[in-house]
Amino acid sequence: MKYLLTLVCLFVTSSAMAHEDHALGENVHFAYHIAFWSLCALVAYKGFVWFKARNKGKQQ
Repeated sequence: MKYLLTLVCLFVTSSAMAHEDHALGENVHFAYHIAFWSLCALVAYKGFVWFKARNKGKQQ
């Protein structure tokens, strides 16, 4: 449960820090967001795989 709360807090804080970044070009800003959300998806996937393997190990 504490991991879920941590993920929710990280999501909320990153959403709260949303901004209009004028220092980057529009294409670079879009690429940054693709990289950020891809990294978030990768972390979520790896966490799911880890959690699934952990539960399978406990059952055996």
